[in-house]
Amino acid sequence: VAYEEMEVLMQLVGYANTLEILFEGRMLDSAHALRIGLVNRVVADEQVAQNVLDSARTIAEGAPLVARWHKKFARRLLNPAPLSTKERDESFHCFDTKDFQIGYQAFLAKKKPEFTGQ
Repeated sequence: VAYEEMEVLMQLVGYANTLEILFEGRMLDSAHALRIGLVNRVVADEQVAQNVLDSARTIAEGAPLVARWHKKFARRLLNPAPLSTKERDESFHCFDTKDFQIGYQAFLAKKKPEFTGQ
């Protein structure tokens, strides 16, 4: 396993679990993979397609700008360097979006928001 591959695996499951996987070289069952954080959930084979569709629908119905920021922030936090003031300030930019107002109003009205990506 190359450094880049091992780095991703260590970020997912940690040092000890990475070495266990690499040294033992055995197949992991779904329960083990779930327990060590290699997968987020386990579903029955016949439920995989529906589960994927449900997850995709849930994500698609969310606020796209915030999802983009969260993805960016999560990637950035993989870097151990301290955050800059500019990076910290960016986390508050969502409050200036139309989607924030839509979400806020929907929350107050106890309704489902319909985000526009603005």
